[in-house]
Amino acid sequence: MQSAHGGRSSLPRPVGAALAVPAVVVAVSVVLPVAGLDAPALLVGRAALGLATLVAVVALAARSRGARWRLKLPWLLLSLAALAQGGTYGLGAGQGVWHGDAPAAAHVVLAGVVVSGLWLLPAPDDSRRGLLRTALDAAAAGLAFAIPAGEAMLPGGSLVPDDSTRLVHPLVDVLLATVAVAVLARARRAGGLGIAPLVALTGGAVLMSVVDLLVHRDVAATVGLGLTTASLMLWTLGAWLPPEDMESDRAVLWRERVAVLVPLAPLTVAGAVLLGSTVFHQPLTALTLVCAVLLAAALITGGALARLDGLTTERTLDELVLKRTVTLGTREKWFRSLVQNSSDIITVVDSRGVVRYLTPSVNRILGHDPQALVGTLVADLLRPPDARRLRSALTTAARSPGRPVTLEFPIWAKDGSWCDTETTVTSLVHDPDIRGLVLNTRDVSERRRLEEQLTHQAYSDGLTGLANRALFRSKVELALKVALAAREVAVLFLDLDGFKAVNDTQGHHVGDELLCLVAKRLTSSVRPGDVVARLGGDEFAVLVTGPAAEQGAVWVAERVRRSLSAPFALDGREVSLGASTGMAVSDTGDETADQLLRNADLAMYRAKGRRDLTFVRFEAQMHDALLARVQAESDLRQAVTRGDLVLHYQPVVELLSGRVIGVESLVRWNHRELGLISPGRFIHLAEETGLVNEIGRWALKESCRQAARWQRYAGPGGRFKVAVNVSARQLEAGLPRLVRDALSHSGLPGQALTLEMTESVLMDRTDEVVELLRRIKTMGVRVAVDDFGTGYSSLSYLSRFPVDILKIDRSFVQRLGEEGGQDELVRTIVRLGESLRLETVAEGVETANQRAALEEMGCVFGQGYLFARPMPADEIDELLGSQSPREPGAIAETVTRACT
Repeated sequence: MQSAHGGRSSLPRPVGAALAVPAVVVAVSVVLPVAGLDAPALLVGRAALGLATLVAVVALAARSRGARWRLKLPWLLLSLAALAQGGTYGLGAGQGVWHGDAPAAAHVVLAGVVVSGLWLLPAPDDSRRGLLRTALDAAAAGLAFAIPAGEAMLPGGSLVPDDSTRLVHPLVDVLLATVAVAVLARARRAGGLGIAPLVALTGGAVLMSVVDLLVHRDVAATVGLGLTTASLMLWTLGAWLPPEDMESDRAVLWRERVAVLVPLAPLTVAGAVLLGSTVFHQPLTALTLVCAVLLAAALITGGALARLDGLTTERTLDELVLKRTVTLGTREKWFRSLVQNSSDIITVVDSRGVVRYLTPSVNRILGHDPQALVGTLVADLLRPPDARRLRSALTTAARSPGRPVTLEFPIWAKDGSWCDTETTVTSLVHDPDIRGLVLNTRDVSERRRLEEQLTHQAYSDGLTGLANRALFRSKVELALKVALAAREVAVLFLDLDGFKAVNDTQGHHVGDELLCLVAKRLTSSVRPGDVVARLGGDEFAVLVTGPAAEQGAVWVAERVRRSLSAPFALDGREVSLGASTGMAVSDTGDETADQLLRNADLAMYRAKGRRDLTFVRFEAQMHDALLARVQAESDLRQAVTRGDLVLHYQPVVELLSGRVIGVESLVRWNHRELGLISPGRFIHLAEETGLVNEIGRWALKESCRQAARWQRYAGPGGRFKVAVNVSARQLEAGLPRLVRDALSHSGLPGQALTLEMTESVLMDRTDEVVELLRRIKTMGVRVAVDDFGTGYSSLSYLSRFPVDILKIDRSFVQRLGEEGGQDELVRTIVRLGESLRLETVAEGVETANQRAALEEMGCVFGQGYLFARPMPADEIDELLGSQSPREPGAIAETVTRACT
């Protein structure tokens, strides 16, 4: 396994075996000469050196695998040096005597490669002062190495040897040993390789320099081979030893020890040489004396620097201790001040809950004297259930130190009130300064009040104070969950009848007051435990639960009806209201809250059409009707989008002459499955969904476009007229602009367009409608009152509207001439039109007798199946093309033939 520095966790078995073999062979090669077997010993030594060289080259090269180039280079250099060293000294071993002397240039190159490899090994970042210390240690080590090297190479006291080339080897060897010591010396700081690999690698380099010095002495060849093999084995160990944890205490200790003591090792050798020369009265060379003086200077300088560093360190430590003391004192004061003035109550208790310490804030928050509470049980300030919870929390916290436990409970105050608090229990039993449990108590009364206020606002109606839709739904959901059987949950939906008129005529402030009065009456009409809610606008709901929920809901509905039937006194006036009530019961017990609310809502809408009933109970077919209505609404929207709507036109005929003077535009739905559908089956749906506006815009534009084409069939000086129906939803501020655009784009004169609307449409929003019609009349457009006589308009109202045409409802026309018919009523309408100078058009003329009666009464125009059914535009073209200005009877016959 690769380590962070590219090393391995343990020495592989093949490498261990490869190292063990040279070790054994070296031992054998040393023993054999003693036995007089020099030749076998030399052969064995060379074999050991070759194997050690191979293993070292492979190990050093393998260490570089997978590393970045900066970390790979030193291992490759050392691998190259191992190959060169093994080859050079292996070939130099002669018969019995060591002759491994390499050329000076080759030795310099080899030493340079080794020095470069060692110095490029991963090392810590050196500061300027650290580099100076390392340089002094290296200089001292180099001078110490130079003393024995000089004595070995310069015998006889000379300063320079006869052969100057002999000086190259010792200088290079001293430099190599010096660099090795420097590499170890800078290992005292963290970073780089571990100390064990560094010792092995630098030891191999030092041994390499020793081997080179022995070349110039008569040393046995087996000894030289053995030492060279040992040097390569150390390099192999340095490559395969794992780097220890740099930050472990053991690694730091050994790294510092080795880094400090290794530079002193060469001093022992130099000291031994100097001591030996004194004891044995051997003269020293001049180079040795120079090196000894320089060594002494380096040692004195290093000692002085070390003392200065010690003095600086001592002063720094004193300053740090002083600062730390001041800091600790300041922090203690801060901590004491924070604790004494904390807004929270900090209590220290033992495992039984006996108070040992209390902060003064307990007096400000609860009114208790902190000294008086010391020695008492903290649970005495709590209610019994909360006291049991606290004792359990203390036990739990004591068993699990470091895991706080949070509780919420009220605490008794000195004035007899209860303060809502949040307490966190933390165990510091194992802390020698505390040895107890710490309770951090915070006053959360204000937060609780705010939470209750927000909850009330979120789940109550702001106007009436009743539950809102969200709370009511959750109550229904809870009731369904706890119900033991079916029919134990009932919901009433109420919609006020007549509230909109009060709100529009008397203002919203009166409407709000009315809603508050309704809420009070509803609350007084229900049973204890029933829930009353305002769902929005003028919609209310009541939740009734219990085994007799359905009977209870019926009773509540009747009480509500009687309560709301009494007039309300508002602003000095009495206002009467009614309510449409729908009821839904959990018949199966499997209903959800949303289903039950939806069912009650559907029943309420059904109740709007049954004013004679107190309430309407939901039945399954109501839901089926809703699904059918939703499907119809979807189909209608698609029909509008896809263009499935078409216009048919029913001719309007002058009764006396039979001439077609115009048409009424009628919308038809060309359903893709049901065929042609009349407007009576879908217009109400279009009005409820708002699609009637889009349909109305399209019908108006298309009718004007067709009518512009038919103007050529108009009489001399007249207009061929087209009548378009307008619904209540279309009576808005944008209607005049819509009419103007339709006339402008089609080129139809305004006098040829008639807008038809019912009496009920005109009577609603009277002033607003009058203003709209007057703006439309400025374009020459005429206005017709459709189905006249079925509404509730009076002459005074009718005179206010800018109306041009009265259309007599077909129900009156169809009973003309019958006993008990409507002849006088129709005659009155015709005379009313004449008196107001309004045209009259009779709808639904189906027989000749009806036509004759209308002519006799003075009615001018008519339409109905007697003349023509509604037909597409192309059939109108054919009809008008066949019309000729002959006698009146012939025209009527032509129209009749065209429609059959």
